[in-house]
Order: sequence, then structure tokens, then C-alpha cells
Amino acid sequence: MDKTGQRTICTLILLLALSACNLPVAEQNSPQPPTVEATIPQPVTESPTVLTTQPETPIVLAVKTIPTLPSGALTVVTLGDSLTQGDGDESGLGGYPARLQKLIETQRPGTQTINLGKSGWASADLLNGVNGEAAVLPQALAVKPNIAMVWIGSNDLWYLYEYGPEPMTAEVEQHDLANYTANIDSILRQLTDAGAMVFIALLDDQSKRPVVASPPNPAEPAFSATTPNDLARMSTHVKAMNKIIQKKATEYGAVTVDFFHTDIFTNPATLYSDGNHPNTAGYEKVTQIWFAALEPYLK
Repeated sequence: MDKTGQRTICTLILLLALSACNLPVAEQNSPQPPTVEATIPQPVTESPTVLTTQPETPIVLAVKTIPTLPSGALTVVTLGDSLTQGDGDESGLGGYPARLQKLIETQRPGTQTINLGKSGWASADLLNGVNGEAAVLPQALAVKPNIAMVWIGSNDLWYLYEYGPEPMTAEVEQHDLANYTANIDSILRQLTDAGAMVFIALLDDQSKRPVVASPPNPAEPAFSATTPNDLARMSTHVKAMNKIIQKKATEYGAVTVDFFHTDIFTNPATLYSDGNHPNTAGYEKVTQIWFAALEPYLK
């Protein structure tokens, strides 16, 4: 037997011996895998990080604060309808604005008051004008008022129930409130943006005015198309309008002046003969209500 045969026999004998001992046999010329150290996970000793969900920040409307009046003489504008123009005032003074100026001048000499009241006007008319007459709000802004008195909404009510559908519907009333909201918002925004301290009147319940509740001239009532059902709805509607006024006043930093809780428009002693507008005594009382709201800010 040659040497190659002897080598082969020896190799077979060696393999049989290793198998008997259950030892692994490495293939010749096979690369060896790298040695890898196992990493044993350690117990966590630090407190785990917990993600928390923060509550959402509530959305809050930007609310303006009531501005401070400058010292010295003031410029006052009054905006509104016949109640501001002074219809029914037998004295000839023209309602409350002239009277109010006299009271303001006791503390702020030289103050001027510009009366921009327009008989028959509604809230939209202050912004847009009517029947060829220019809007009064731009006129008010042009004089750069320190104080603006706003009393508007009576004719919004009259026109809604006198000229609206019969019977009145909730849909029409809601549309009216939406328009009134937009008008009051625009009026207050423009006046406060101009730096004016704004006072805005809460409306009286017109369904209780004698002009409709007990017409002075029953044969020729002033609002002949306003029915008892309309009056009941009007009483509810004016409360909704006053809520709008209060909300917008808060939003724009205006002061509300309460004419809802007054007997001026139901007391014969303070009413003009038409049962709708104040008389001289009535405008004296109206003036006192405006001045009571304003006086704390004059000091």
C-alpha cells in the first residue's frame, strides 16, 4: 500500500474515534464565527418616563377693557334714533344730549356734545345711512370722540313686527337677531378701535308702551299691523336683543346703561302725548340715567 492509501485509512480511523466520543468535527477550511459576548439586560432602577396629555387651553375671546378718559374737556357723540334726537321734548332742548353736556361740564368744563340721533333710524342705518342720508357712524369717528353714547334698536323692533310676516315666524326673528348682532358688533368695534369710551343702552320693552299697549288714539293706532301676538313676541325678542347688547358690550369694553328696568315709557308723567317718546320730564330722567353711568369715569 502506498503512502496516500495509508493516510486515507488513518483519517477514517480518526473520524470513527471522534464520533464515538460525541465530539463535534469542524469542517476543514471553514471560517470560524466571531466570538460575541452576550449582553444580559439589567433591571430598570430609574423611574420610567410617563407621557401625560395636558388639557387643552380654553379658547377665550379677547375682551377689551374700558379705556381711561383724558383730563380736561371732552368730546362726546350721541348716536341713535328719535330717543337720541329728542322727539317729544317740549322744552326745545332736543332730548338728553344737551342736558347731559351741562352735567358733564360741571366736572369737565369746555366739553362739547354732538348729537347724531336720527328719528326713525334702525341699527343698520347708523352704518349705511338711509333714504339718501349719509351714515352717522363715520361722522362720529371723524371728530375723534372721547365718549360715545349709543341707543339703537327701537326701530329694529317696530319694523320687524309692523312690516314682517303675519303671523311672525321664529326663522324671521332669528334672521333679525343675526343682523342686529352684526350691526352692534360693527358699531362697537369701530368706536372702541378709535379709542372712545362707549356707553350703550339696554332697550325697554316696547310692547308695554301705550302707543301699542293702549293707543292714545285707538281709531288710528301708530302701528296698526302690530297684532297682540306680535306684541307678545316683541316682549320676548327685546330680551334677546338686550342679551346681544350685553355680550357685545363685555367683548368690546363698553358700559351698559339700563333702560329696560325703567318706567319712563309706561308712566304717563314721563311720556309725550304720542305714548311712545319721553316728554320733557321723561328726558330729564333719561339724562340722569346716562349721567349716573358716566359720572364715575369723569373723576
